[in-house]
Amino acid sequence: MFSPTFKLVWPDGRTEKTKLISTGKSGGAGEIFEIDHYPHLVAKIYHEETKAEQLKHYAQKIHWMVRNRPQLPPLPEAVDHIVQLAWPIAEVYKGSGFVGFAMEKIDFERTIELDYLLTRRQAQQAGLNVDFGKLMAVAYNLSSIINTLHNKKIAVVDLKPMNIKVYKNELLISILDCDGFCIYAEDFQSDAPQVTPEYLAPEFHEKVVTHPHNQDAFALATIIFRLLNYGIHPFVGISDVKLKYPTELAARIQHRLYAYGTQPHAGVHPVPASVHDAFPDSLRTLFDRAFGWLPGGRPGAYEWAMITAQYANKSSGGMDMCVNGHIKFAEKQCPTCMRENILGHHHRNKSRIRAKLKAVPQRTIRHVHKTINRTHANPFQAALAQYQGPTIHYSGNINLNRPNVSLATATANALATEILWVIGMLITYWWLK
Repeated sequence: MFSPTFKLVWPDGRTEKTKLISTGKSGGAGEIFEIDHYPHLVAKIYHEETKAEQLKHYAQKIHWMVRNRPQLPPLPEAVDHIVQLAWPIAEVYKGSGFVGFAMEKIDFERTIELDYLLTRRQAQQAGLNVDFGKLMAVAYNLSSIINTLHNKKIAVVDLKPMNIKVYKNELLISILDCDGFCIYAEDFQSDAPQVTPEYLAPEFHEKVVTHPHNQDAFALATIIFRLLNYGIHPFVGISDVKLKYPTELAARIQHRLYAYGTQPHAGVHPVPASVHDAFPDSLRTLFDRAFGWLPGGRPGAYEWAMITAQYANKSSGGMDMCVNGHIKFAEKQCPTCMRENILGHHHRNKSRIRAKLKAVPQRTIRHVHKTINRTHANPFQAALAQYQGPTIHYSGNINLNRPNVSLATATANALATEILWVIGMLITYWWLK
């Protein structure tokens, strides 16, 4: 459906009337529309309930962004229409009021969420067969874009896999929600209050992000670590019994409980499925600086781009192939083979446990049946057999309604024991089922 007439304001000041076509897609801040006669563009229109003060801030920010588009590194000529940033390229007005902006359309058929690369299986189902060479190319392309933004005094702040698209064939990156970026240029400043705790640097928990490029550096390192380690977060580990280990991931980040350093943490150990030992020393040093207390400070996007470029470039010799045909880091054990061995061992153990549990209920049923039929010894029979009390003699002087007290006590105890034993077996059987 066409919406009422809107006005596009281009960076050079030109204006143009147009109509918007609803796509039915919306997010937290606004709704997405197609633009009549511009098939390669879409418009983001902020929700009507947006407060006037917030909309005014958006108007000032988009006005600056439209006129200060970052110049990203040139792409190869063979690459066709890649959108690396969903950056505002025109302001959108309804009447005299600002309502949103236009941006280049990202082809979602050619891209997948970076989140999919963390599990590998999802990426394969979406049409991208992942190996460590491709992962390093993705890490380099992401680092390169973040570095370009930082050079323009722009930071993402809420950098996370959900806001990043990966082109399946080209392995290039597209970052969404650019209107939420933090700008700290000399001629304009705009904060970015939206954050995600799982990717928030420890110094900014429960605080305002005062150094946005440092926050980006932490989030970037976290994303790269998860890319290479099958989705394992750098602050997920196994705690020592003596350590009070926080249940919340944000609290572990805040206390810097990083378990994958070159120097092992005293109270937290890596999860068994981790393949971090197969990473090259250069990467592990950067991770230690990003998450631990290693001198040198947290590495920025430029350092990540320089290091990852060594492995993303096929001719550099940073990657080679293992005997099973997997791409791995040169002179390091194969992380893919490591992972397969870990999962294989886990699967074998799981199968053995399942087989044992499957056999337990059958044994329990047979035991109960034998007990009921009195063909199997049970606590009651054992108690009576072991009773060594005096023989009872009946005579006219003895009250037949009052048996020997010791025998009565033993019998009662044995009956109680049997009842509890049978109840215990039935509960065990029910629980295992």
